Amino acid sequence: MATYTQISAESLARFLYMFDIGELEDYEAITDGIENSNYFVTLNNERKFVLTITENLDLEEVPFFNDLLGQLVNAGLPVPEPQRTLDGMPSTLLKGKPTWLFNRLSGGHIDQPNQLQCREIGKALALIHQTSAKCRLQRDNTYHASWASESLLQVQNQLSEADTACLTSVIGQYIKLEKECPTLPRGIIHGDLFRDNALFESDDLSGVIDFYHACDDYLIQDIAITINDWCIEEGELIPSLQQALLDGYNEVREINADEMMHLEKFRMFAAMRFSLTRLVAGSEHPERQPDALLALLKSLSGA
Repeated sequence: MATYTQISAESLARFLYMFDIGELEDYEAITDGIENSNYFVTLNNERKFVLTITENLDLEEVPFFNDLLGQLVNAGLPVPEPQRTLDGMPSTLLKGKPTWLFNRLSGGHIDQPNQLQCREIGKALALIHQTSAKCRLQRDNTYHASWASESLLQVQNQLSEADTACLTSVIGQYIKLEKECPTLPRGIIHGDLFRDNALFESDDLSGVIDFYHACDDYLIQDIAITINDWCIEEGELIPSLQQALLDGYNEVREINADEMMHLEKFRMFAAMRFSLTRLVAGSEHPERQPDALLALLKSLSGA
């Protein structure tokens, strides 16, 4: 959510004419995050929105996100609702890039989740899986085994021999598991449900945001990604937080025995995936350093 694409008040005011929802009062760049350009937008009628200009999204992928967000909104999930233009379009182009204008959700990010909040996020994750399963949507997973192998070659000069060996081993295990477990449930996952992609008002979940990593993958992978961020304190798993998250998920969709058997492996694969994405992103994003995830990966792999 950085601001790579700069916009002026004049160009934003002209952009808003397509929606006929009010006139621009104020706007402010959202500077945290690393992938897209985002702005808080306030209109003269006190309505508040978030403008998202995607930086790396292909135009042909836009319908997938329109359909996914539309289905989740219609199902009552607390996700941003794309505003439609006067001619009914849920997305537009701004400076040649796919752009959305979303209603601004209430609440804020939390630093250290409690059990109630973990239960809420687990339930929301299951609702996302359940709802998207009814949509027959498809988007290929960009973080497949070949991507992992290629990324490791790209960043290998940044790593110690021990870290390289650990990542190489885990990628090999991922390739092996994909061949041996073809029946593990798959579907559309959020793919990036870290704490900074959820909003809370006290213990109540008020928003799940940033679906740009959504794709087809193992559902247990999404659960593992979420556990690795929500249920860790000082590098250690907090069992009570993990259980709360799993309990919330199971309220909506029961995790089967085969998935549970592989949960720890997928936590390892999630740590591998995000270690590599942060290494590839590089030092220009110091808030996204891979050290903690590499340490978690070594702990989970027994390296």
